[in-house]
Amino acid sequence: MLKINLVEEDVRDQPKYRVDNGKHTAVLRLHHFEKEYVPYLVKVIWEDGKEVTITASQEVLKHIKGLLVKREAPMDIIWCLLQYEYKTLDKLENRVEKLQNASLHEYSRKILTDVLKIKKTLFVIHRDYIRMRNTLEWLSQEEDVRPLLRDINELIYAIEYLIDGTTVAIQLMQNTLSVKMNEVIKILTIIATIMMPLTLITGIYGMNFVNMPEIKWQYGYYYSLVLMLVVALFMLYYFKRKKLL
Repeated sequence: MLKINLVEEDVRDQPKYRVDNGKHTAVLRLHHFEKEYVPYLVKVIWEDGKEVTITASQEVLKHIKGLLVKREAPMDIIWCLLQYEYKTLDKLENRVEKLQNASLHEYSRKILTDVLKIKKTLFVIHRDYIRMRNTLEWLSQEEDVRPLLRDINELIYAIEYLIDGTTVAIQLMQNTLSVKMNEVIKILTIIATIMMPLTLITGIYGMNFVNMPEIKWQYGYYYSLVLMLVVALFMLYYFKRKKLL
């Protein structure tokens, strides 16, 4: 059974895997997400396969302690650390789903900014997973890393699915904007269509020919107003019946 030593210290190294005189050093970048994305660096060191030293900050150790169950090989410890990524993916999936739902109802700069921000985060995580998979494939010549490769491939597919989800959110916002613009154009078209016969009536009675009987009629003005009102109401009724209003 492996002995696990926890060291509370900030890790400054970049993600890597190195072997130096039989001493194995693996630096992993885990990913944490609540309201904002935060990368967690964890260093795993082992030499004889019987003792493993894990170095991370206090905050990181607080999150990963529950994952460090008793294992028999150092690669099992790395596998346990990878399980933390599934929790992060669940939170990212919920965030993407909320953005998609918001995109269905409105188009705003804030929602678009949030979508682009989460998409950038997903690209960063996807890049880290690709690098990790490349390292594991190199390690497969010395260690049995099949469970790790299986999990990292699942994580890559999940991240790619969420990236597609952010693209869908942007498309939904564009569709929402198009629908609203179409509604505005429809209303303006209806108003213009109603005004056309009214403008025609006004133009006819505005010509002031001598032989126009309505000009000298004492009720001619009221007659023209009633006529325009009747035409407007008829047009409204027609559009309502055609379900255009």
